[in-house]
Amino acid sequence: MRELILDAPWMQVAPAIGLVVMAAALLYRIDRGNRHIPGALRAALGILRALVLATLLLLLFRPVLKSEERSTTQPALIILQDASRSVGQTHPDWTQNLNTWMASLPAEQGKPGAQMATYGFGSDLFPWEGDSMALNAPITDLSAALNAIEGQWTGRPVGAMVIATDGRFNRGKDPESRGFHFGSPVHFISLGDTTLQKDIRIDRLLHNDIAGLGNRFPIEVEVGSQGVSGAVQVSLTGLGIRRSQTVELAPGGAPTRATFLVEATSPGIQRYTVSLDKVEGESNTDNNRRSVTIDVIERKKRILLLSNAPHPDRGAWSNALSGNPNYEIAQETAQNVNISDGADGLWDGVLFFGFNPGDQDTRDLFRAVQQNGWPIGIIVDAQADFSALRDLGIGVDVRPTRSGLTTDPRGSVNPAFPHFHPNDALETMLAEVPPLVTPFGETTWGSAHTPLLFQRIGGITTEDPLLTVAQTSKGRLMVLLGEGSWRWRQVGYLRTGSHKAFDDLVSKLAQYLTSDPGIDRFRVEAPRILDEDQRLTFEARVYDATLQPLRGADISLTLLDSTGTAYDYRFSSTTMGSYALDAGRLPKGTYRWTANTEVANTQYNRSGTLEIREIQLELNGRPANHDKLLRMAESTGGLVFSPSDLDALSATLMASERFIPELSLSERLQDLIGWKALMAVLLLLLCTEWMVRRWAGTY
Repeated sequence: MRELILDAPWMQVAPAIGLVVMAAALLYRIDRGNRHIPGALRAALGILRALVLATLLLLLFRPVLKSEERSTTQPALIILQDASRSVGQTHPDWTQNLNTWMASLPAEQGKPGAQMATYGFGSDLFPWEGDSMALNAPITDLSAALNAIEGQWTGRPVGAMVIATDGRFNRGKDPESRGFHFGSPVHFISLGDTTLQKDIRIDRLLHNDIAGLGNRFPIEVEVGSQGVSGAVQVSLTGLGIRRSQTVELAPGGAPTRATFLVEATSPGIQRYTVSLDKVEGESNTDNNRRSVTIDVIERKKRILLLSNAPHPDRGAWSNALSGNPNYEIAQETAQNVNISDGADGLWDGVLFFGFNPGDQDTRDLFRAVQQNGWPIGIIVDAQADFSALRDLGIGVDVRPTRSGLTTDPRGSVNPAFPHFHPNDALETMLAEVPPLVTPFGETTWGSAHTPLLFQRIGGITTEDPLLTVAQTSKGRLMVLLGEGSWRWRQVGYLRTGSHKAFDDLVSKLAQYLTSDPGIDRFRVEAPRILDEDQRLTFEARVYDATLQPLRGADISLTLLDSTGTAYDYRFSSTTMGSYALDAGRLPKGTYRWTANTEVANTQYNRSGTLEIREIQLELNGRPANHDKLLRMAESTGGLVFSPSDLDALSATLMASERFIPELSLSERLQDLIGWKALMAVLLLLLCTEWMVRRWAGTY
């Protein structure tokens, strides 16, 4: 249906058009120059002129053509298949059965099979691939799959959803409390076995991922059971170790714990195996054995935090670094420490808080640390004597406008910072936390310095640095021109409920300061331990001889599994001087990697090992939870069907009226004054009239 809409009512438009038509008629009737033209031709020319003038007059009222378009949309049938190991173990032929059932659904318009969207889910959602799909996902997270489905299907009609699962959800939010927001019934196919089998299992292993060489660390084993009571032996085996303990299982299945204290005797990734002896009548022994992977490091890096008196910034940085198992943190006042000649031991980095370069004792301490070749970080006192800062020879000079005059800048992340990638949440945190206190004046820095944070005052980011790092001839250096960073950690937690953004910034600064500058031209960051449901990612950075980021580097990586099979990859460029590689999810096992690149005809390579840990959540021996499926189905108006009753599910879907195509109407408005074809027609009519009049011997 189409309708013409004008800016004025037709009661006003019609008389105007009538006057135009009358004027055109009178032109050919009264004008003596047209009387020699035959009457029929004069009438035709008059109608032509009247039509053109009427159309032009109509366009003055801004006519809009409104048209109504109708379309139909077929509601979809969404099918979600639990691809976890527990389903694959109890239903080895289920994939073929599901595909056969889906193929049997009628595909005519208005039927359930007219439009189907089929997905599998484990830790996340993925497209269903038919008979080639293996049911071996290590975890089951239905809530994540529902979130993804809702994001894809919001605003689109869904006739019904069918979820085939055993109800054993072990990751993410409980889908029953989360609810379903499709507005359509959700039917369940109840897979799995609800029979309570006699079983003992390792429910949890509690341990540190990192241990220091020569240290002792605990491995706590939580043993669960069902239908079993009495004594069971727990064994721990590993490099040069074999121990066992006997624990008593409670009749009600309450968890029992056994703790082993192990000494880290060799550096590198060490694997220990915990196992339970099989009990009589136990059919599932896969969950009786689990592995523990520990990264044994030769020595923690020791970082000394110094100040002339207790300092809140020192406490905040100590708390941030203490959560990192790679660091050993010590806090001291300057009066109680003897740095000269390494008298207090070897330090991998020293941080000065409330640093005043005008104080002679502070300068002497700084020189002693510098003489030992240890990396230095200084957090400058806002009331310090900044005229003495340039005398330290660190490449930073602050010229205060007036002694004692300060300003309160916030930080702004330098997007071109090359040495490491700050946390994405850092910029947001810096915009919300209180500013630091810094001297008001002009700041200059040498070419060796790279600002990580610029000063932002009143919403404007200046070119003055707030925090810089440098690689100097005397070692690595960090300079923070202001105090009050303790408030960053405190307020950041109040806003987000986490210290992560601040702690990540401090940890990366400490890692930069304490890492070996000799290998910085090619750096590769890789995890040491990873769960099998996580994606393996690498990050690399390449620098030229001046330690400036290098673009266009060709970086290759070879990954070797425990069988010696090699997998070759290439890094892709992400930002200036940074490269990334996503190797995806890999099977459990130990892998060795080697990365190579060439800079200025010099070959660089980095290597390492990593462990992909198996997740055994799906093999804990617990029965299927069909009661949960029933409650969720009832909450949406759906039903629960057994795997042998798929015909009943088909009949329920066929009887539903939710798959009738939906009729939708849409309006389309077109401004006629913008029609190029209409303009061409009007010009053609005027030209035709003029040519006929010329042929007839008149103008």
